[in-house]
Amino acid sequence: MTFITVKQASELLGFSEKYIRKLVFLKKIPYFKPLGGKILFDQEELERLVRASRVASNEDLAEKADALLNSGGRR
Repeated sequence: MTFITVKQASELLGFSEKYIRKLVFLKKIPYFKPLGGKILFDQEELERLVRASRVASNEDLAEKADALLNSGGRR
């Protein structure tokens, strides 16, 4: 597990440090705050969060629709 700071998280995600802190305040992203000190993030966890929020392209959706139609509605 690799811990990163607010500054490193902002660079990784492409957001300002202020916006990262806002996400922390709103509890929109997972973080650690050992002994009430610095805010830290698990880098791998942030990367998984980004991957999990992928938006499918029109091509991806068309392929899924074709597969569903060709399977007779069975998944």
